[in-house]
Amino acid sequence: MIQLPAADPRLSFWCPEPVDRSLTTVRLERFPRAAYDALAGQIGPLANLRSSSGCAVVFKTDSPRVTLMIERLRHHQPIPCGIALEVERAQDQHQPWHQVHSEDLRECDGDLVVGLPTGLERGGELRTVWIWLPLISTCVIAGVKVTDGARVEAASLPKPRWLAIGDSLTQGFSVQSPLQNWVHRLSRRWNLPVYNLGVGGLKVEPALFAPALAARSYELVTIALGSNHSWRESDVGVAAERAAELAELALAGGHRRVVWLLPPWKSCEEGKGPSDFAGVPLDRATGERASRVRAALKERLAAYAPRLELVEDLMPHDHRLLPDGLHPQALGFARFADNLAAKLG
Repeated sequence: MIQLPAADPRLSFWCPEPVDRSLTTVRLERFPRAAYDALAGQIGPLANLRSSSGCAVVFKTDSPRVTLMIERLRHHQPIPCGIALEVERAQDQHQPWHQVHSEDLRECDGDLVVGLPTGLERGGELRTVWIWLPLISTCVIAGVKVTDGARVEAASLPKPRWLAIGDSLTQGFSVQSPLQNWVHRLSRRWNLPVYNLGVGGLKVEPALFAPALAARSYELVTIALGSNHSWRESDVGVAAERAAELAELALAGGHRRVVWLLPPWKSCEEGKGPSDFAGVPLDRATGERASRVRAALKERLAAYAPRLELVEDLMPHDHRLLPDGLHPQALGFARFADNLAAKLG
């Protein structure tokens, strides 16, 4: 196979931050270095800052198979992990992308290669290929391999039109394939290329997102934060004012549409689901705090209407779709995406 190193100019990278091509590997970053200092001491969010959720390697090829070379793969949660491939289809409005999911990579660590079929034939028309990186686990890219005799050209990247701000639900916890996250589903459905700034475990942190909100104007900004103020009573009272500060930052950015997704329903609000998540109790008291956080955000953010839209009740009220009590599997994310699409029109 033909090997393209990470620095090869024919490889483009979809990610919010500039890519350093001076090394033998590249990391697709979503946040500037200052963000790590801002979250110093918050172990969970810090690990999730380094993930490449919603980031991809992009190029054009006619190769029947492409292989992604990964190094320093590290897992931070005991959930499935995979990469995924999308290949542009020609003149197919109903199914514009051929999609392939990798096997579960959770049992692998360190350096590995993952090959995926494209459905293309050498000598045929070059197609744009997107290789999406893991949602939660972290890694760096060493390069790409294509079939001997295949052609590779640089692909033009689209302009990002949607900024998705949020916590673990936006990041994509806990589905295996990057294509199963609600953000990616709606990005393809709406044809809105998206930068995913979801960070698992994050509370409302206005300063963290201020640079991204000011860097460019988006057609859509979604903010899905607040749930992580539910775990401790001391965090409940500060959620609304922090949300107001973030809302003002978003509304000052000249974005066409800004939508706040209120914290979703949780199984513990009805006394269902597991008793805890990673040691955090998921009991009736937690459910009651979650309800209060949601109500406080709704009341405080209503002052910004109609410039700020509030959307609620997106999570299906079915505890079977949330195996850990908080995060949906693929079917749950599909229904979440359908509900949001219906709300936004």
